[in-house]
Amino acid sequence: MSFTNSMFRCFVFEQDRLVGVGRALADGVDCSYICDVAVLPECQGIGIGKGIVSKLVELSKGHKKIILYACPGKEPFYKKLGFKRMSTAMAIFENQKKAVEIGFLNET
Repeated sequence: MSFTNSMFRCFVFEQDRLVGVGRALADGVDCSYICDVAVLPECQGIGIGKGIVSKLVELSKGHKKIILYACPGKEPFYKKLGFKRMSTAMAIFENQKKAVEIGFLNET
């Protein structure tokens, strides 16, 4: 359902097997938010993730800002694609404690 409700979607198939995905929630003017970029572990390192993100950025052109939500530890990958760390991003998670444990939130 989350992909259906997203303005932009990207799916990568190897024959009939889904090997990579990504989506962007966007309002068409101000903000496009790229999230849920995932590539099967055995297919990583060959450019699939870069292709997904590049396609979503291309589809998001014209928005004043493109924001990306990354898993902890993946920041260097996105930095190579032109993304910069935000100093004001904040979040409320359903399970705040777990979000801190896995590195999505700082305790402060």
